[in-house]
Amino acid sequence: MKVVPRVLLGLVIITMVTVLLYWQFGSAKRVLISPQRYSYFATNDQVSNGASTSSLKIQGNKAHIDCELIASEYPWPYCGISVHINPDPVMGLDLSNIHTVRLDIDLQGPSAELANLRFYLRNYNPLYSNTEDEYTHKYNGLEFTPGVNKGAIDIPIRSLQVMTWWLVDNRISIENSAPEFSNINKIEFATGSGSPLGQYQLTINSVELIGDYVSGEKLFLAMLIMWAAAGAWLSALEIRRNRREALRARVRQAHLQRLNHSLHEQNMKFVEMAHRDALTGAINRHGIRDWLQEQARLVRWQLNQCSVLFIDLDYFKQINDVYGHTLGDDLLREFALVLNREIRESDRLVRWGGEEFVVFCSQTHLEQAVELAERLRGCVENHHWIHGGDLTCSIGIAQMGDERITETVSRADEALYRAKRLGRNRIEVHYGLMVTASANSQV
Repeated sequence: MKVVPRVLLGLVIITMVTVLLYWQFGSAKRVLISPQRYSYFATNDQVSNGASTSSLKIQGNKAHIDCELIASEYPWPYCGISVHINPDPVMGLDLSNIHTVRLDIDLQGPSAELANLRFYLRNYNPLYSNTEDEYTHKYNGLEFTPGVNKGAIDIPIRSLQVMTWWLVDNRISIENSAPEFSNINKIEFATGSGSPLGQYQLTINSVELIGDYVSGEKLFLAMLIMWAAAGAWLSALEIRRNRREALRARVRQAHLQRLNHSLHEQNMKFVEMAHRDALTGAINRHGIRDWLQEQARLVRWQLNQCSVLFIDLDYFKQINDVYGHTLGDDLLREFALVLNREIRESDRLVRWGGEEFVVFCSQTHLEQAVELAERLRGCVENHHWIHGGDLTCSIGIAQMGDERITETVSRADEALYRAKRLGRNRIEVHYGLMVTASANSQV
């Protein structure tokens, strides 16, 4: 058998065996967080001048606490269990390759209603944590209902979120606000938010961390490098053995590179087309989705202000009826150009449908949005349009609050409807979820 077929056969066998072994054992890494190996402590609100009590009992691999939530000057009574991974808080567990936390927990509250439990993975990072203040150790967590005798629950580690109150209290920067699991120094359980006062029994039957010994990305990258190295070696043999074949291979490679470059350019054009309105060139709803979600997140965290201008051409259907749809399309294109010329670089112009356009204004409060809307309305009114006639527009304005994006747009749409009802060629502002008022926009 020649060298090339033997090498290829060997690579195929190695690849198949590696894939089978990974499929069989790749996700078999399990870490049991038991009282025999790690330190379990009872916790309660007495550290915050509360009055709740808790007592811990260790029975083999199980931990049990009896606790009572008692009203006090501390407004959020709680009790629970804290598992310390290491006496030195700087030295924690790297859970980067862990994908699931399996919890077998029983929680009985003072009433027949099932009680909630908070679960936290605390991460130490010297960029924002210090050893003297446990509160600076990041809270990655969630709240769930374990029930009694329900068995194990699998929690995907990616479902844990950083607690908003911790981010705000510690003034955490955006780049450090994502969940982190690279240095977990504590695993904590506490009664749920707003739990009623009374007696609780919490039993930790088992805590198991499940992950990969080797991540699939690293394994398949290694195999890719192995195949690439073998391919380079075989290519060198082929070049030495037959220069003519090498020349042909280079010609084919150059052709494939040109083809790949051409396909890449076409793909980029298709991506751009998918995010743009074909008629006006404005962004479409699909293209603005990710940007809007980021703006809504910043608004919820009070890191940004975002206002919405809902714009509609007045009497556009009558223009279509009189001049035809071809001229109507030309006017829509010209309308988009006029708006694009006047908005700021940070603003986003979106064709919402028909003759309706929406301008999303980042870092803009209502007063600034009103000024921008008035400028747009005036430019539209004073512009010399291709059909020789006059065009005006009506604009509804709303500022994004702690709500869904669709609700903000709906409030701006309500303001637009009011502007049209009150005579068109004007601006109306929706000042909030309860109070609305109009802006001085009649010209």
